[in-house]
Formats: sequence, structure tokens, C-alpha cells
Amino acid sequence: MIHWFFATLKQYPEIAIFLTLALGYYFGRFTFKGIGLGSVTATLLAGVLIGQIGITISQPLKATAFLMFLFAVGYGVGPQFVRGVAKDGLPQAFFTVVQCVLSLVVPVAICKYVHYDLGYSAGFYSGSQTLSAAMGLSTDAINRLGLEAAKAKAMIDSMPIAYAVTYMFGTVGSAIIIALVGPKLLRMDLLAACKDYEEKHGGTKEMGGAGSAWHRWELRAFRLQPGGKAVGLRAAEAEALVPGARVFILRIRRKAGAIEEATADTVLQEGDVIAVVGPRDVLVNVLGAATQEVEDPELLNVPAAGVDVFVTNKAVDGKTLAEVAKLPEARGVFLRKITRGATATTIPILPNTKIHRGDIFTLVGVYSINKLGYTDTGDLQQFVLTADISGSSTAALPISREF
Repeated sequence: MIHWFFATLKQYPEIAIFLTLALGYYFGRFTFKGIGLGSVTATLLAGVLIGQIGITISQPLKATAFLMFLFAVGYGVGPQFVRGVAKDGLPQAFFTVVQCVLSLVVPVAICKYVHYDLGYSAGFYSGSQTLSAAMGLSTDAINRLGLEAAKAKAMIDSMPIAYAVTYMFGTVGSAIIIALVGPKLLRMDLLAACKDYEEKHGGTKEMGGAGSAWHRWELRAFRLQPGGKAVGLRAAEAEALVPGARVFILRIRRKAGAIEEATADTVLQEGDVIAVVGPRDVLVNVLGAATQEVEDPELLNVPAAGVDVFVTNKAVDGKTLAEVAKLPEARGVFLRKITRGATATTIPILPNTKIHRGDIFTLVGVYSINKLGYTDTGDLQQFVLTADISGSSTAALPISREF
């Protein structure tokens, strides 16, 4: 049975490739005390083990996969690279030179000391720097040396072994240095520094979110009393009566019974019942104490929808969420999530969080998916975003129709 299995993998190397990916992604998800191999390292080790049975991958397939890898890396990190060069070009260039010198000198010195051949040396360098692209370049360089076919093949075959072994230490070692060694060298308390950063940028720990019956943001209905402060004001002016809090009037039931969608210029009248979305504490303690809350299911039956928006507009690039939230076009918009970079990193929603081109924002609103973005994404990309500037990322209530 085992001989048949090995023969099948040799005859159909594509099965071996997908088997390696499956095993790598399966075992890569396991962790021990917060430390794990990860999908990439686990896949590399799985490939080394499966490759011991003598599977040969054709050169065109190797070249194609390598070119796809280079394209994906460039496509993913392109926006961040251009932004970094444009804003901090000189310091980044200096740091790159220092990093390249150290990253090259140290592996070369070690390889010379232990007498590695070119194959093991190239794999050692690529893995220790977690630099997969160096594998393809090293393979091409070895093929151009004019060595005997058997010797060149032996070097190329030894390269992935050194790469897979050292890649794990390159990945884990970076995490250890950054988390443990680095702060000690800089004589800083990493936990205290993180708390200080969070406080300076307005981050707060809040309840709510998935699995909680308490929600920070609520949609409630209130009746405007005779002589009330909001009577006769535009909706935007009435919303400004609650300083420091983002509250928005979404819909209005007029005294005659008709329901209207509210805009910033809608004038409020005595006896109107208004649907207001905002922080729960503000709605309960401020509005609830000053006016009469009513039960109006039809008025509060606001359809909620969400859409992911890719940021392309230069006008919002580099602005903070607090700055964009003050613009009139941002009235009623709520932000649930920010995703950034090729690794899809989730960015905290804080007042001083800066918007970057290439970010993906998850917006929620009162309109259907088609009206919110998929049939008219140009408008959303021209003016993208605002956020809950209190720091909460759990809000999932409606937004107004105005962007």
C-alpha cells in the first residue's frame, strides 16, 4: 500500500503539492502556549518530508509558481511600499542598507565557518531571513555557474532543506527578539508602553459585541415636546446639541403620521417622533431625561446592510478617523472594521488612527447592499469614511444615506 502511495505521488506530483498544502495548513493552525509554526513554516516542513520520497517537479512549474509568488508579494505590499518611500524615503533607505549588510554578512560568516556548499548556504540565507524570493534567485544563479548537472542538482536539492529548517527559527526568532530581547535592550516596559499608546490615541476597553446582550450603539425613538430645544432646528443642528457624542437622526414620523427619511437639512417640528442612533448612555441619560421616549416599531424598522470599501482617494490618505468624522459628508456613517496590508491585519479603530490608501473598510448602513455600494462604488471611493471616534469597533447599527 505504501509503495503504491509513493509511486502515485511520483507519477502525479500535483497531488503531492496539494497534499503538502493541506498538511501545512492543518498543522500550522495548532499552537502551544501561544507559539505555533504557522501555515507557511508547517507547509515547508511538510514539503521537506514528502519530498524525501524523490518527487521531481518540472522546471516550468517551479518557474511559474515562483513568478506568481513574486507578483502576489508586489501586489500586496505595493501601496505600503509607495507610501513609505514617498513620506519617509531617506530613513527607510538607510535602514534598508543596514539591514541588507547585517542580513548578508552574518549568514556568509556562519556558512564559511561550518563549510556549507552553495546549496546549503543559499537555503540557510533564505530561511534565516524568511526571504522566499532568494530561493528562486539562488536556483537561477547555480544553474548559470556551468557546473556538472549532477552537482548542480545536488546543490539545488539541498537548498530547500536548509531553507525549511532555518525558516522556522527565522520566524520564531524574530518574534522572540521583538517581544522579549528588544524591549530589554531599549530598557522599556512593553506592556506599559502599549497602554500609554492606547490612552494617547483614545483607545478604550468596552463591553458589547458578538455574544453580548449589551450594545454600545442603540436606535431609539423620541417625541419632540412643545418648546423643546430641537424644535425648529435642522437635523444637523439638533445633533450638535449633544457635544462630544455622535448621534444622528435617521427617520422622522411627522405629527400627521407620515414617515420621512431625515437629511442634515430636515427641519424638526413640534410633536415629531424622531429615530435617533447613538451611544446607549447618551440616549438613556441625555435624551431620555430631556424628552419622551416612545415605542414605534414601524419607525425603528430600519433595514441594516454592510459593504467593504477599498480606499483609493488621495484626499483621505493620511487623515485620522477623527478628522474625517467631522466632515459634513460623514454624517451618520459607522465603521466596523479596518483591514490593512497583504497579511490582512486588523487595525484598531481609534480617533488618531490614520487612513491609508489600500485599506479596506467595513461600513454598515440603512440601505440595501446595491444602493450602499455595489452598483455605485465610485461615490463610496471618492469619499470613504468616518468612524466611531469613541474607539468602539463593535457598532453595527445603521448609517444615513449621505456619504
